[in-house]
Order: sequence, then C-alpha cells, then structure tokens
Amino acid sequence: MPDVHREVFAKALHEGSEDERNQRWPEAIDVYSRLLATLRTRSDPESRAMRAIALLRTGNAWMEMRHWHEARASLDDALHEAKGSGDSAIVAQALLAAGVFATNQDDRERGEAFLLDALERFHRKDDRPSLQGRGWAFLNLATLYGKTGRLDLAFVTFTKAQDVLGAAEDWAGVAAAWEAQAQLRRAIHDEDRWREDLAEAVLFYDRDGMKAKADRLRVLLGKKLV
Repeated sequence: MPDVHREVFAKALHEGSEDERNQRWPEAIDVYSRLLATLRTRSDPESRAMRAIALLRTGNAWMEMRHWHEARASLDDALHEAKGSGDSAIVAQALLAAGVFATNQDDRERGEAFLLDALERFHRKDDRPSLQGRGWAFLNLATLYGKTGRLDLAFVTFTKAQDVLGAAEDWAGVAAAWEAQAQLRRAIHDEDRWREDLAEAVLFYDRDGMKAKADRLRVLLGKKLV
C-alpha cells in the first residue's frame, strides 16, 4: 500500500483517538466512517487490517453511547476483516472487543470465552501492544467475574490488569482498572475502599491528560479526597 494511505490512516486514527479521549463519541465515529470510506474498495491484507482497526474503534464508540445494534454490526465486521487480514494481533483485539460486547449484553458465558481466547493470544508476545491487550483482557475479565459473584477472583484479576497496564505505560488503562474496581467495591457496599480506588483512577486519568474523565469522577468523590 502506498505510504500516502498509511499516512491518512495514522492521521485519522490520531484524530479519532483524541475525540475518544475527550468523550466526543459521535465525532470519533464520523472520523472513522470517513476513513472506512477511503478503504472500502481495497482487499489487500494491510487494508483489511486497517479496516478492522477502524471498525473496532467505531464499535467501541457505539458501545459508549449504548447503541448496541450499531456496535454489534461494527464489531462483527471488524472480526471478519481481522481474520481476513491474517494479522493475529488484530484478531486478538477483535476477540477482546467481542468479549466486551457480549458481557455488556449479559451474555456472560460467551463473553468470558471470547475474553479468555483473546488473553491467550495476547500472551504469545511481550511487546507493548500485546501487554496492553493482555491488560485490557484482564480488566474486562475482572469486571465479568465481579458480575458473576466471583469476588476473590475479580480483585486478583483487577490487580493483574493494573500491573500489566502499568508495565505497558497505558495510564488510561490503569485508570480504567481502578475505576472498574471502585464500581465493584461500591456495589458490595465497601464504602471506604471504593472511594480510595476512585481517587487512584482520577490520578491516572490526570496523568494521561484525560481531564473530562477525571473531572466526572471528581464529582463523585467530592473535593476532600482529590
């Protein structure tokens, strides 16, 4: 593929990621939709890999807005394109996204299967993307374990997520792991520790420059802790 197409892809991915970081979900979807339009007629493996990534980002944005039909369509297409690209790392990302979607739809058995499949694939390498994928798989598995009452396993897995994402220097991921752990503690009425966990999440969101997310959590915490 000519370098110009790679440049267009990289620019669009950066723009869309900035929209996501600032929780501008419709704007992110618009960016990715325009990118997908430029890739639609190409069938080479690299183009299919790029389409898979753009579709995964689109599906994530739809999930954030709770538009489940659109999210499922994007993620199904992403998994199809990922498999067609022959890129094992992107297949793992697509399986991770499928697991998140299934869990959000309370299809927990299927969600766990997808997440464990993704986790196994992310363990095949130790580069930064694989570490990040591994960490996010742990995070989502921990959340699922909490929803199914496996609390000890959930908290152990949250710690794994925080450690692995920290090793990858994915501070937004570390923050998300602390936030999800706080939500579980709050659900089981652990009033002191859920606020401590949420304060950790705020610190890491700030570290990653995600002000909108940090400010939203500050409202829950009040001024005395942060």
